[in-house]
Amino acid sequence: MPQAPIRPRPLLASIVARPWLLVFLPANAAAAGFSVALPLLILFTLHGGILEVALASALYNAAIVPASLFWGVLCDRLGVRAPLLLLNYAAFIVVFLVLAAAPTLVTLLVCYTVYGLVAPSSAAASNLLVLERFPAHERATAYASFSELSVLGSVIGTFIGFLWVLRFPGSLGLLGILYISAASAAASAIGVVLFIRDPETRRQRWHLSLHPESLVARLHLRFPYFPHMPQRGSLRRARSWLRQEATHEVPLMLTAGLLYSFGSAMFNTSYTPYMASVFLPASAIFLVGLSNNAGQAMVLPFTGRICEGGRSETVVQTASWARAGSYGTVFGLALLPLALFSTGGELGINALAYGIIGVTYAFYSTSSSLLLFRSLEGRNAGSLLGTSSAFGGVAAVLGAATSGAVSGSLGFAATFLVSAMLIAVAVPAWRYALRAYARRVPSSPPGSSGAALTPAPAPAPVPAPAPAPRDRPPSPLAGPNRYGLAGPPDGTIASSSRTPAATEPSEGRPQRG
Repeated sequence: MPQAPIRPRPLLASIVARPWLLVFLPANAAAAGFSVALPLLILFTLHGGILEVALASALYNAAIVPASLFWGVLCDRLGVRAPLLLLNYAAFIVVFLVLAAAPTLVTLLVCYTVYGLVAPSSAAASNLLVLERFPAHERATAYASFSELSVLGSVIGTFIGFLWVLRFPGSLGLLGILYISAASAAASAIGVVLFIRDPETRRQRWHLSLHPESLVARLHLRFPYFPHMPQRGSLRRARSWLRQEATHEVPLMLTAGLLYSFGSAMFNTSYTPYMASVFLPASAIFLVGLSNNAGQAMVLPFTGRICEGGRSETVVQTASWARAGSYGTVFGLALLPLALFSTGGELGINALAYGIIGVTYAFYSTSSSLLLFRSLEGRNAGSLLGTSSAFGGVAAVLGAATSGAVSGSLGFAATFLVSAMLIAVAVPAWRYALRAYARRVPSSPPGSSGAALTPAPAPAPVPAPAPAPRDRPPSPLAGPNRYGLAGPPDGTIASSSRTPAATEPSEGRPQRG
């Protein structure tokens, strides 16, 4: 039976696909305010430096990598959604209150590590809720709304933090943000109790690997996401796959994503300590963070339309070049004597540069997701998305550690220069990946990536066994959606992540935009 035509939705309905999605807004605001306040607590309240900030960031990202895997598996085993969301928000409340009551460096490192261990507990649950509670023809809009509410929550959280520390400067204001974050997490917990019920029809995480729009949403959750647990013999199969496809596009996309995530993690770890070193007050640093989140929020609804019609290949490279240029601008600022700037001038240039960085991330995440899904046709999508997320998680840990070492020994300018170079090197990697795709799928016209995710069909391989009826994923929307991502007509992008890894062959996500 053909689907009913999708009519344009009012702006409010487009951002909030269902009222219950607003439950996630306060928690996103709490996470954003806390992410900006934490390095400032180290620098201003605890009188630490870049090494302490880098250590906290590395511990956080190192905790997220195994925690994402554990909570995702547990979500499948238990088959529950609301309890995992409640656990997540309750843990947030405890972490924020403990840190506010005992602000020492040891307490902060322990709390931030625990935060990283618990934060992914809601990732699979929240994405699966959207998948389960929306019909196929509304799912693209639902994931777009979910992603936009995440970014909108970040804007609200940083804006509230800016107003608070402007009114209460110093340590009192920073500790107050922790109480505000705890109250916001409590609001989300109450919303879960009142408005969210576990659906009768349950899906599993591997269903998410069949929906390109869900990847864009996951990229804005601020931590990696692992679709499934690595199986026995995965390393051997990975080596075999790499030998067979080293010159194909997916390994090159993995490399480009790794470079992008590594450079972003290096920059983000040192950026707040740098702004503190040039005597920007806490309120100004919150304002710079607000420019980043606001930039993402303004352009995210339009990124899909811009990436349509085969433009994503140009967009992913342009966004990377713009990000590298913004890093280079901050590098230039770090070299100039502070006397050349007034406080307002320093603030204005940093806010502009960091705002552009947020815009580039919105475009990069959408275009790279589109290109990645285009290359997953006939491959093990769940396994490859897991590999991509693993690369992003490892890059975040190494980037934080490297940032502390380089900034501590050579200065902030050296870190920003290396970050810009890493992002710039990712551009040729993307270019080679796109050429490799054109060689592998010669029937695809150059630059085509928005109209459909599936290349011209090759000789039909032996079909993989179909999943059991209760596990069969609902058909995603066939045709471009608001992200410019299209679901194939038959409801599958590739064989499910439960298929054998005979046809194996990526991308990650920085901690912040």
